Amino acid sequence: MRLAHSLKYRVDRSRYAIRGGIGYTKLRFGVTPSKPSLTLVMVGRNDDYMPDFAQRVRIAIEWNLRHLVEEVIFVEWNPPEGRPFLSIELVQDFPGVRGYVVPSEIHTEIAQNPSLQLMEYHAKNVGIRRAKTDWVIAGNADVAMAPDMILAIRQSQIKDGLAFTAERMDIEWEIGRMRRLGWRDCVRFKRRVECTTYGTGDFLMASRKAWDQARGYDESLVRHRIGCDRRCAAQLEAHGYTLRRLGHILHMAHPTSCTEGVRPHHGELANIEGLPYRNEETWGLSDCREVEVAEKVWRLERA
Repeated sequence: MRLAHSLKYRVDRSRYAIRGGIGYTKLRFGVTPSKPSLTLVMVGRNDDYMPDFAQRVRIAIEWNLRHLVEEVIFVEWNPPEGRPFLSIELVQDFPGVRGYVVPSEIHTEIAQNPSLQLMEYHAKNVGIRRAKTDWVIAGNADVAMAPDMILAIRQSQIKDGLAFTAERMDIEWEIGRMRRLGWRDCVRFKRRVECTTYGTGDFLMASRKAWDQARGYDESLVRHRIGCDRRCAAQLEAHGYTLRRLGHILHMAHPTSCTEGVRPHHGELANIEGLPYRNEETWGLSDCREVEVAEKVWRLERA
């Protein structure tokens, strides 16, 4: 039994390496159609949630903008006092980034769990609501789309009536790494996180029409962080969208990840009962004023 498992593991790694190598080569030499109309929403704050977080975000943004998305919306939720806005730095570094800052007073108004300083899925709603492209990905800030997913999207395998999840591959990541993603990252992995019916919690893609119908992630969850993504995938299904696994995502492994057995900053577990939920028409803080604090960066304020 142990020998059979070991053999299957080696075969899986070999198949993944071959697929990743072919996909990376196609991307490297431009054997792909043009990019679709697609926005990636990422969230974060300039804190110490993981080692070299800001650099990981930059590397992920650079890869995703170069290979797949038209724009990245970065939502900075409850930024720590006394630290510069990460969103301003990202906009300065990348012309394809737009930033929104949600201040501490709005966080305090919403959050009902003192251990959560970043309401990840409320923040993603802020970005989703402000996206202008045909399709929108809600992804984690330390995640890059693998070549097989990029090729699937660019080869027009996305269609109305579908919403998409992904299988997560944790990739080895050295703290302090500066070099951008490359071939080795696409052909080797540290850990495979199996994709369930409703995804793995790091990636969810749908048309802007589908997000609008579902009204984003469930904003009644004010104490939760785990399972919120799966609940939203089930919400899209409840609204008539068929869920499909599109490919793989590359997650930069770090010691504060749940897959490492650590649970810092994590809230309660959401389930998929009581669907469909219905957020207010103002979901995504769409009733807030947008006050420009820097070029292409806006702070949200209650009207």
